[in-house]
Order: sequence, then structure tokens, then C-alpha cells
Amino acid sequence: MAKIKVKKIIDGDTFQDTKGRFYRLADINAPEKKKSGYQKAKAILKDLIGDEELIIKQVGKSYTRKVVIARKPREKTTINQKMRRKGYK
Repeated sequence: MAKIKVKKIIDGDTFQDTKGRFYRLADINAPEKKKSGYQKAKAILKDLIGDEELIIKQVGKSYTRKVVIARKPREKTTINQKMRRKGYK
């Protein structure tokens, strides 16, 4: 597991850290840019993790992104679980 600081939200399942690395949330499928629901999914993820420090566990790789399970320090519920509860599966 590693700690990172979120810099930018790309869409509802992808974000970038302050070192320029990209991450994709494991088992989350959110609309891509120019697709219906893109802005809503991005806003939800931004509300959950925008400018936050996260603890991540890499579980795979997709293109140049690390596929991760992420959570905030001192929280047990993962960001992945929170996004699934919002309907992004």
C-alpha cells in the first residue's frame, strides 16, 4: 500500500496524483468524456477524493494507469465501495 495526494479528477473512475501518475478505480465503470452522465460521475468522485490524501493498493494495470483500491486514511470504506453504492459498477 502507498499514500498519494490527489491532484486532478479525470472522470468518474480515473484520477491523477501530484506526481503526474494516473490511477483507475478497480471494479468501477463510469461514463467516459462526451458520454451521458460523465459530468455527474466526475463530480461525485471529486466530492469524494478531490485534493485528498489516499491510501492505495494496486490490483492491476490498464494502459498506463494503475488499477487500485483506494481509501482515505482513518476510513475503512473504500472509495471503490462508495462509487459502487452510487451505481457505478
